Amino acid sequence: SSPEIVRKVAEYFVQQEQFDKAVDILLRSNKVFESLELCVSHHVRITEELAERMTPIKPENDVVTPDQAEYRIQLLEYLADCLATQGQWHLATKKYTQAGNKIKAMKTLLKSGDTDKIVFFANVSRQREVYVMAANYLQSLDWRGNPDIMKNIIGFYTKGRSLESLANFYDMCAQVEIDEYQNYERAHGAMNEAMKCLNKISTKTVTSLEEKKEFLQQRMTLIKRFADARNIYGDNPDQCVQECHNLLEDPKIDTAVRVGDVYGLLIAHNTQLQNYKQAYDMIEEMRRRIPGVNLEFYLDTETLEAIYKAHGVDVPIARGVVIEKEQDDEEIIEEVD
Repeated sequence: SSPEIVRKVAEYFVQQEQFDKAVDILLRSNKVFESLELCVSHHVRITEELAERMTPIKPENDVVTPDQAEYRIQLLEYLADCLATQGQWHLATKKYTQAGNKIKAMKTLLKSGDTDKIVFFANVSRQREVYVMAANYLQSLDWRGNPDIMKNIIGFYTKGRSLESLANFYDMCAQVEIDEYQNYERAHGAMNEAMKCLNKISTKTVTSLEEKKEFLQQRMTLIKRFADARNIYGDNPDQCVQECHNLLEDPKIDTAVRVGDVYGLLIAHNTQLQNYKQAYDMIEEMRRRIPGVNLEFYLDTETLEAIYKAHGVDVPIARGVVIEKEQDDEEIIEEVD
């Protein structure tokens, strides 16, 4: 059929709101760009079968002119753009990949949230930018509770040669060990891995690299001091207590060690010796230093009750929680009334 007849037939089907037939007519005449524009303007869903029909066939001998190659890439990327607009992430990824645009393919696949396919695509693409994008995405998942995800993050940053990002991830791991598990030994180990990464980076690639390494080393030193202090408590509690007091006086302690953990050790030590007055004073000091602190996060209930019972008062944190709940209940009742 002549181009004019095809155009008129397609227009007729559009007027009749038979958009699928209009797309089919255009494709039969190899008017792929026009059919895609019709799909976009009239919200015709591009099925997998339709997408394959729109995909230009590669010559069997792979002999193509530069113009033909450029046309194929433009068509595939436009098709992928249309598929992405419709939220068909996997199909769009496939077409971007066929067009040779792995970066855009990965960006599209990331929107699908399909972790297995994202990991697979990163592995088969073997492209630095793709590895880094995959690692960045995996950090948004629960990598703390999934060793495989953590392993892939480290592996992808390594393969992508993104040493600064890898160092930042190790630093993040160290903070998790402190915040969630109070494991300062493992935190120090993670920071040591971060330092190894920074040492491999050329000073030309990172701004203020030496300052970053210096700050990391400072935090590692503080963490090791506290970890060592806890480890010697059983054999030499007096030396441990002295080191904890020294740490509390260090103005940089907050950059690495949670002061609540240091206070917690000292308070527990005094409670064990039944030095309730000193334990109580340290609690008050901690509450002044950490406004709004939840004492039960650093001290077990038995220790707190023993200290406050010795002073004839209730544990403040428990009483505060009860009052807050009662106030919430009263507000709800007032709103219902």
